[in-house]
Amino acid sequence: MLDHTMTNGTVSGIADAIRAGRVSAVEATDAALTAIDRLDPLLHAFLTVDHDGAREAAASADRAVAAGAPLGPLHGVPIAVKDLEDTAGLRSTYGAASYTDNVPTVDSALVARLRAAGAVIVGKTNTPAFGLLGETKNRLAADGRNPWNTDRTTGGSSGGSAAAVAAGMVAAATGTDSAGSINCPAAMCGVYGIKPTHGRVPMHPDYGDALHFNDGGPLTRSVADAARLLTAMAGPDPRDPVSLREPPPDFARAATAELGRVRIAWSADVGHFAVDREVVAVAEAAARAFAELGCEPVAETPDVPDPWRSYTPLYVTDVRVALGEWLSEHRVELYEETVDELAAVPPLSAEDYVRAYHELLVFRARMSDFFERYELLLTPATAVAPFPVGEPPATIGGRSVRAGWQSFMPFQIMWNMTGQPCASVPAGLTADGLPVGLMIVAARGREDLVLGASAAFERLRPWADRWPPLLGA
Repeated sequence: MLDHTMTNGTVSGIADAIRAGRVSAVEATDAALTAIDRLDPLLHAFLTVDHDGAREAAASADRAVAAGAPLGPLHGVPIAVKDLEDTAGLRSTYGAASYTDNVPTVDSALVARLRAAGAVIVGKTNTPAFGLLGETKNRLAADGRNPWNTDRTTGGSSGGSAAAVAAGMVAAATGTDSAGSINCPAAMCGVYGIKPTHGRVPMHPDYGDALHFNDGGPLTRSVADAARLLTAMAGPDPRDPVSLREPPPDFARAATAELGRVRIAWSADVGHFAVDREVVAVAEAAARAFAELGCEPVAETPDVPDPWRSYTPLYVTDVRVALGEWLSEHRVELYEETVDELAAVPPLSAEDYVRAYHELLVFRARMSDFFERYELLLTPATAVAPFPVGEPPATIGGRSVRAGWQSFMPFQIMWNMTGQPCASVPAGLTADGLPVGLMIVAARGREDLVLGASAAFERLRPWADRWPPLLGA
């Protein structure tokens, strides 16, 4: 890791130090690459590390500083990109062994914007094939490991990104999310992750696991850093048919403004999910802290139908449409739980698909009603703390559950269904020293409110200096 006395280990600190000449982009990049070389053999957070390309980009960034050229908000900052995003000239596998040698010629929209903002991409982070699991494993590399306990999972599917940030290999990384793939690993690795409003960050080309629900967002060590990355990532792109055409909110301002008195609801299970009792206790204690900010949370659960009823058929159908040819030719790459998940939903008739979509519209309307009464909803970010790698629990909170991602990371799907922004903030640790996240949700288009609430909580209960035992902190 770079000397934190010069940069405080954050995106903002590194960018400011480079701009002021206290640190060079090459020094920052070499520090990231050194940390990756030292820690990644333990964590398997990366599928590809670009030593030469990153150093070349960093040297170019330093030349721009020396020449007095205009500098972007991420100028010279080393970051990592989830390997579901195309990177021109750098291997992009999508977590699939069949794409081991794939090297795109064009950046994805998200990556192009990060490069334009000055970011130096040091590598591609570990992910299951096309994000189709809640754990970070594939046929390409070893399973991702959690920096807080290397016997434990990172969650998924952006687990490599979360682990890389948690371990200080990089100050920020990208994630994608159609079923909790940003918030789950952020929670399990003790970092900050935000999924923006659907369409806020353009996804082109999209190789994700569910095109109807998928979004990109940052994982960072601070709220201000997430705001800085979102500013670079967000905005219209006509190539993405769901890209929001209106300008995004002022994310940086939201991350520094006072929260004020907002109406907040708290729900431990949203009326549908089994949740570990210790996770509830840690998350609820974090939710109660908002009372210290003048925002007393009210215990209330949205009156919505079981979200799985419409999510599952739409999700599985979207997976088939997005990956049809690949699924037919490379199904052997998938793990048994994914094959079973796809097989459990037979191909839908047009009528069945419309019925599921109608249920989705009802769900969205009910949730809109709820967010007219409350500005924020707080819940646990996951149903459990990080569990042993490859051993998802079959019992949660005293209830028997299906041992899979639908049980250990159920909360997020609601916000993929509604397209609402949400974030996971580090809420605290279990008695075993494992991270727990608190999820903060706002109405569509209100990333500013999610960021504002996240930042207010961060000021009240700082987490950026809380490092995993792996780092000797």
